[in-house]
Amino acid sequence: MPDYQGDANHEEVFEFDCPECGAHIVGEAAKCPKCGTEFVIEEVPVIECPSCGESVPAESSSCPSCGKPLVEEGDEELRKEFPMLVAEVKPLLIISQDHGVEVGEGRRLIDKAIRAGKQRDLATAVQMVKEARSSIRAALEASLDSEEEGLEKLGEVVARSGSDPAEVLDALADLRSLRRDGDMEGALGAAAKGRKAAERSSGKYIEANEMYEALSRLIEVCDHFYLDIREARRMLREANDAGDQGDWGMMGIVARKGREQLMQGLPEAARSEMRKAKNQLLDAKADGKDVRTMVKILKDAGVAMNRGKPDEALDLLLDFKEELKNV
Repeated sequence: MPDYQGDANHEEVFEFDCPECGAHIVGEAAKCPKCGTEFVIEEVPVIECPSCGESVPAESSSCPSCGKPLVEEGDEELRKEFPMLVAEVKPLLIISQDHGVEVGEGRRLIDKAIRAGKQRDLATAVQMVKEARSSIRAALEASLDSEEEGLEKLGEVVARSGSDPAEVLDALADLRSLRRDGDMEGALGAAAKGRKAAERSSGKYIEANEMYEALSRLIEVCDHFYLDIREARRMLREANDAGDQGDWGMMGIVARKGREQLMQGLPEAARSEMRKAKNQLLDAKADGKDVRTMVKILKDAGVAMNRGKPDEALDLLLDFKEELKNV
């Protein structure tokens, strides 16, 4: 039986220099470990020349190396559409990164599109980019839904504390207006402005609510793996009751305790799920399925485990399960 680690070791190692300080970086990185500069790494859509095998930008009509045509006549429209779609998706990725919106599914679809493009399967490449665009937009819309609901709540909290909620409510109005105009980035910026305004008078609520949401999300993930979440759910309800009574301090304390209680059993649970996922990966590979996306997810989960973050590992393994259904 082939070894998973061995398969992973054959993947290309990505190396580059930080544009800010010049530090040499090996492997994928979201920011420079030396100076902290955040990176936005963009993939250039390419296809493989059928004659000489060179990688060529997708918008090219002929190979610059051998001079031969790159696409068949029927693929011409797809060849033009592919880079235009990628150009639409890039700003959405930047917005999601700037505002901390999780778009893992969209990124994996883009990876598939790039692989299909390199193999000259333009129909699949175009379809994957379209699906990625829809997925990322949906994630941004969901984030805006949450931000809008959050600002409404913050306005109530600020007013209840005896402070003037006008700045928060103005930000909420801006969010809604910008969203109607299709300006997602502006709407997310308005949400951030509203949260910052609310922090001055309701900082305890914001901190407690973040703890509450973190516990709620962890319970949701653990439930997918049939872990015992009864005590954590009880504490989540208790935290919610404290919040309804305006006791933000107690809300945060209970939510933190609930998360700590649930985290105790996660390392072993995550290790067990990692072993299952590796076996499922090998089975899928033996069946001739394309497992490259699954390999990447599993590697990311392994990195999370090595960093002592079994909750993140389980979250990624949930993505792995979804990907397994689709291969």
